Amino acid sequence: MNRILIFLGALLLFSAGCDREPCVTCSELEIPRRHVQLELAGRTADTKVAALSPLEESQVVRCQLYVFSQTGYLVNCYSSTDGRFDFFLTDETYDFVAVANKGGLPTAAVTREALLGTATTLTENAPGNFVMVGCLDRHIIESDEKITIEMQRLVAKVSCVVRTAFSGELAALPFTVEAAYLTNVAGENRLSLADSLLADGARWYNRMDAQPETDDTAQLLYAGLGQSLRAADSLVCPHSFYAYPNASPDSHDKNQWGSRCTRFVLKATLGERSTYYPVTLPRVENNHHYHIDLTISNYGLEHPEDRPEDYAGFQLLVSVSDWADGDALLGDF
Repeated sequence: MNRILIFLGALLLFSAGCDREPCVTCSELEIPRRHVQLELAGRTADTKVAALSPLEESQVVRCQLYVFSQTGYLVNCYSSTDGRFDFFLTDETYDFVAVANKGGLPTAAVTREALLGTATTLTENAPGNFVMVGCLDRHIIESDEKITIEMQRLVAKVSCVVRTAFSGELAALPFTVEAAYLTNVAGENRLSLADSLLADGARWYNRMDAQPETDDTAQLLYAGLGQSLRAADSLVCPHSFYAYPNASPDSHDKNQWGSRCTRFVLKATLGERSTYYPVTLPRVENNHHYHIDLTISNYGLEHPEDRPEDYAGFQLLVSVSDWADGDALLGDF
């Protein structure tokens, strides 16, 4: 879990980026000023299945910290490239908002509401550089203390293990996992995640199947595997996938695009036939880990958008965990 540790002491002022000068008037009036030292602490808890290390999945490359008054207006803004801040605050109640690994943020004359309403795109994320947001509201500064703000990634994580359970004539056929990828992936949202930007005309990736347009998100959404498996074998996918939240109602219309659920798709060849094993994620939430355990015993579907409800070619278990809390199990679909 990413945490922002704010230590209140009485040292010297150090600020950078969009920082402002300390309040001289406050000093002249002898209004108490609390010196704030802020440090971004990386999460080190282990993960179940990941191509990236836990530290890479929580790495902070750059960060901006916003301090707002209770009326929602900006008191000050601070920038950091090393996860450390140093500034003063007077005794008062504040809202703190930290945004990591996102460029183009406002630095002045912004309200808390406007900041959290800032649009963010999936392409702003990359392995080792995920956009993260943390908020602490209505916190009273009146004495030296230590404050913790939890950071959350805007993306969700998807991982997979594939098992084969072929029998009879199928057991003698060659089986190759060609690729794994996500389809129907939302391409944009807001920092607050409260008011979705999703619509049929909005930016989506891999609409209904893997598309050439996904070159700018290939490292997040697609993995070519080319792995051959025997009749009773298993494969832990060496690649994790990352998607923006999506709670759209589902559709399986292959003729006309419309917003729909995100799916994990395994593309394979059984014998000489190309086949698909799609797993629908009814609701993708940010900062959650979806681990798919897929057991294959027959041919899959002809297209990733075909309905698999009455098909017995594969069995699956989708475990949902809070990615921000050591991947503790929350439940299954």
